[in-house]
Amino acid sequence: MKQGTNIVKRIAGTAMLPVAMYIVMMILCYANGKTYFGSLQMWKIVIVDVAISASCAMGIGLQFKCGRFDFSGGAIMLVAAIIAGNMAQREYNSNPLIFCLLCVGICVLLSFIVSIVYVYGRLPIIIATIAMALLYESLTCIIFNGAGAKYVANMSLNKFSSFPLALLPFGICIVIYGIYSYVTVSGKQSQLLNNNQQAAVNIGINEKKNVIISYIFSGLIFGFATIMYATNSNHDASFTSLTTAGELFSNILPVFIGLMLAGFCGDLIGTIMGALTLSILSYALSAVFSSELGSAISTVITGIFILVLNVVAAQGSGWIANIKKVFKKSVKAPENL
Repeated sequence: MKQGTNIVKRIAGTAMLPVAMYIVMMILCYANGKTYFGSLQMWKIVIVDVAISASCAMGIGLQFKCGRFDFSGGAIMLVAAIIAGNMAQREYNSNPLIFCLLCVGICVLLSFIVSIVYVYGRLPIIIATIAMALLYESLTCIIFNGAGAKYVANMSLNKFSSFPLALLPFGICIVIYGIYSYVTVSGKQSQLLNNNQQAAVNIGINEKKNVIISYIFSGLIFGFATIMYATNSNHDASFTSLTTAGELFSNILPVFIGLMLAGFCGDLIGTIMGALTLSILSYALSAVFSSELGSAISTVITGIFILVLNVVAAQGSGWIANIKKVFKKSVKAPENL
């Protein structure tokens, strides 16, 4: 009986945010005459958005949970998207398999280079990854004459950025993240390094090897995420410094939600639920308002939403304890008269 109650609590805790967001946004949309909210077409769009957002979030989150704040992921994905797409179109007649292999291979290679620079350059992780992000961004302006990644109209390459085939690379990202976190020795050691780096090294954990392996896994995730990211919309070469960091870190928000839901379902499912919650919010606001205004309002509300969630997660237990104390005092008060 107790086990069944715990399962129900976990399911309720996992689903509470997306369900609450769906209900609130449905009321907002229907009040403004947008009765297509909740339709099958809407869910196809939302699911693809979740697949891309959650995959990018897993790539960032894998390093984040290891205690590393990596700024290079966005640049890695953009470079891979430009090279893989243009090569597939020009040299391989838009072969989708070649495109996928190039995306994954290039992302793994570029991630591996970042890990080597960080490990053997002995630089702080922020400095190392920002430097590599700037380097990779500069390459986007040179390769293929700054053509960028513009394959939305290419029906052969964009198969994996639409429903239902987007679920395939998304599912692979989930498997890779799960294997690293829950199966590999390196993934388990990463948690020890995050909690106490010096103590973990003292007990014999090879930090350099751990970092390199973790970057290979995050490169794999970025690779499969790039398959969807590259063809979902047009991406220009980065002519302004760290534009890719801003684009990628917009997808770190599901990671924050995932960490808050981790007590109910683990950080992997929590991240997916976070991406689903934010995708529903973004879709509804874009439906109710114009595209520009909807995007701006979505950004503001998302920021407020994350802020409130973090405050509640940090202070909620204390508030509940204080409320219980007040309630107990009010109940006992008549006995003291």
